[in-house]
Amino acid sequence: LEAVKENGCSFVRRITGGKTVLHNDEITYSVISSEDIFYKDHDLYRSYMLISRALVTAFKYLEIDAYLSSGSPSHAKLSKSSNPCFSFPTPNELEINGKKIVGSAQKRDKQALLQHGSIPVSMNYGLYARGTRSTPELLQNMMTTLSHESGKTAAQLEQALIDSFQSFTGGPMKEYEFDENDRNAIRELTEKYQSGAWNFRF
Repeated sequence: LEAVKENGCSFVRRITGGKTVLHNDEITYSVISSEDIFYKDHDLYRSYMLISRALVTAFKYLEIDAYLSSGSPSHAKLSKSSNPCFSFPTPNELEINGKKIVGSAQKRDKQALLQHGSIPVSMNYGLYARGTRSTPELLQNMMTTLSHESGKTAAQLEQALIDSFQSFTGGPMKEYEFDENDRNAIRELTEKYQSGAWNFRF
């Protein structure tokens, strides 16, 4: 945490859990759903895979050869370590040329699921390493970024993600506008997730 503070960064403990992610020059995607296509009759593993397949399709639209990882041979051990998120793949996460390109996590209850993830456009490997007790060399060997793999822009990938999920769900996506009740709820949640009571509860 000292390295995080020294570099002028803030931090938050994700409700989905998982390993450390540097949210910097990236696209963060999020899927919240109680719809049958993602949720009904699908456990966490199955729904995670379905969403990951839609992510793969988005990259394919941009002619980027992403694919679902089978996971690191030692991912069970690494998942219990302090290694950062992008230092190893877990099953059904996305890779390009053997390197992780998307880090995702999911939480579900009896009503719905939340899955979100990070897709780095570029990466400050030194900063990521300092905040995770890792090394830039390890991270560069294990992960990649959109800008390293392709000349496509973040905006192009954002549109490809929209197109892919529209195709997967079979219907158009509509932009949602927050009303005053939503904004009040967001303010309350922001206060909660910025608090030490949340971020230091382990």
